[in-house]
This record gives sequence, structure tokens and C-alpha cells, in this order.
Amino acid sequence: MKYAKFWEFRPEDMDEAVIVWGAYLEESKKTPEKYPTYLYPPHGFGNISKGVSIMEADTEEQLINYMVALAPSIKIKFVPLVDSSKIVEAYLKKRSVK
Repeated sequence: MKYAKFWEFRPEDMDEAVIVWGAYLEESKKTPEKYPTYLYPPHGFGNISKGVSIMEADTEEQLINYMVALAPSIKIKFVPLVDSSKIVEAYLKKRSVK
């Protein structure tokens, strides 16, 4: 499943966040199957301490591993992305049943 991943850290904690991020990158290279994959890499919201990525995960465990690897320095929020055409299709199907 695809997810929008929102990330944030306190600007005054940037040194710590960079160290934690670097450790995650090294670990994810060794065991990529433990983590979600990037479809759209991290991009900031006009500053250096908040941003978004698009990721894909096969299991809930991959999401958990990712959050644990970055906690507590970097706050992570995953939001599932759903194909809008499938929502419309399901809506129309439900509507025609009534």
C-alpha cells in the first residue's frame, strides 16, 4: 500500500535528527526488506524541519520499523493513499444497488 509520510523535527534538534537519519539510511541499506520504500523522496515544506514523502509498504511491520528507527528525534505520520477512481467505482456500485 502507498502512504503519504509526513515528517517533522524541532529545528533546535537538527543535529540529533541528522545523526538518527544517517543511522537509519545505513541500516536500511543492510536490511531493506524491513522498511518501506520511497516512491517520492523527502521534500521540505519551505523549511528544513517539516516535509513529506510518498512511500510504499508491504506490511505494517515495515511502517513500525521505520517509525521506531527514527523515534523520538523525528516525528512520523503515515496516511494511506487510496486510488480515487476505485472510490468512485465503489460509490457508483453502491448507489446502483439502492
